[in-house]
Amino acid sequence: MHLKSILAAAVVASGLLLAGGAAAQPAGAPADQARAFLTDYFAAEQRPPRRAQRKFEEWMTSRFAALYRQAQARSRNAEEPFLQADPVLNAQDSDRPGDIRIETVGGPPDRPEVRVSFRVFAGDQARTTQILVFAEDRGEWRLFDIRTPQEGGGTSSFRQYTERYLGQGRPRR
Repeated sequence: MHLKSILAAAVVASGLLLAGGAAAQPAGAPADQARAFLTDYFAAEQRPPRRAQRKFEEWMTSRFAALYRQAQARSRNAEEPFLQADPVLNAQDSDRPGDIRIETVGGPPDRPEVRVSFRVFAGDQARTTQILVFAEDRGEWRLFDIRTPQEGGGTSSFRQYTERYLGQGRPRR
């Protein structure tokens, strides 16, 4: 009897090891992560103000956060600042942003895209739309990019903007 228990435990353990080797999906849905991110990002502007749970770059993938921090550092003494407007709000000003709506979820399984809309100014009827692109990083969905729909079609990419900013002044190869 004892030998059967040992064999059964070995089979279960080997199955767990094999399952652990497979690519695990992050806990939670990308839409839930988008709502959590925006709620946290808008926290300081609410009445009463709430403390954000994470810094902006802590919501990003490791690589995107590194690019963002490099651009911020380069911008400190630069003639041209890195950010002209808030990259999430797509605005220079805001007042109690909120009324977050998840419009659609799409994209490939490894880069889900969550189209969100929200109000930049409380009580204003106008809504801003953003596309939050996520990737698995450190066991959860994290921001891989923020895309802003443009008039006439297409989107602008905050990630590409950051990469271009960092590429300024470097010799071309």
